[in-house]
Amino acid sequence: MNFVKGKRKLTKSEKHSRREKIVSFIVLAIASVFFLLPLIYMFGNSFKTDLDLQLHPGSLFPSPGEWTLKHYEGFLWRDGKIDNMPIWMLNSLWSSLATVGITLLLDLITAYAVIFLKFKGKKVFMNILYAWMAVPGVITLAPQLTLFNMFSSVIGVDGFAGNYIYIYLWLILPGCTGIYNMLLMRNFFLSIPNDIIDSAKSDGAGHFTIFRKIACPLAKSTMMLIVLFTFTGAWNNLVWPQLLMSGKDSYFQTVTVALTGFTGGNGYGAKGAAMATGVFALIPIFIIFFITQNKMIDGLASTGVKG
Repeated sequence: MNFVKGKRKLTKSEKHSRREKIVSFIVLAIASVFFLLPLIYMFGNSFKTDLDLQLHPGSLFPSPGEWTLKHYEGFLWRDGKIDNMPIWMLNSLWSSLATVGITLLLDLITAYAVIFLKFKGKKVFMNILYAWMAVPGVITLAPQLTLFNMFSSVIGVDGFAGNYIYIYLWLILPGCTGIYNMLLMRNFFLSIPNDIIDSAKSDGAGHFTIFRKIACPLAKSTMMLIVLFTFTGAWNNLVWPQLLMSGKDSYFQTVTVALTGFTGGNGYGAKGAAMATGVFALIPIFIIFFITQNKMIDGLASTGVKG
């Protein structure tokens, strides 16, 4: 028996597919450089000495022998007391996690109700959500701020603790009403075979049992995707927190608001401190990304079902 030696010749469609993959890889690699370059520049400059920042402002990394941790000193403890940076980070962390938890719960309940429950006005409800997605979020800032000031005067919020709780309630709750994440979850629930739900109902399971033991476990990948999107958006939120915390004590601030006015000193030392604080503020984002990255592709793929 004769065997053909060498590699199999690629078909025309396979060659075309390979060319498309190569072109896509090159385009994505070039695009990723533009996204990563500012982060690399920030990271490298955070380790430069003040002199190196002055002499080589355009270089990505410190000159040999010019590496320093000076700009990271005092982030946690300064002048015998806790520095402001951990307080800002804690404010951002707990408020972002609270936003993630409430958003995830609301998205799951709403998406489940839209797909698996029958009620009047479902189509009208979905059309309103689709239409509301076209409204820019900045348009709602003025009425939200007016309501914030009106309710604060009516309720009579007073004291540090009362102001803190009131401000963060207004910071967290408006951020839990995103429609996009709910639609991601809805699209995933559309992909669940009806036979699974019908089988559970025939065994006597109610909607709460189906939601808790079937829908939620199956939706883990999409849930992780929503966690990533929501946490990143809440952590990086700037305009609305700035409006809420204008004129308030620095202890009220989130890390994004605080860093807009944080210099860390004068001259080139201020630039190094700004770079270091930026790196420090990215740590929670990287942690959340590494936790959710394995499920991110699965979540995107599973929410691509059209209904």
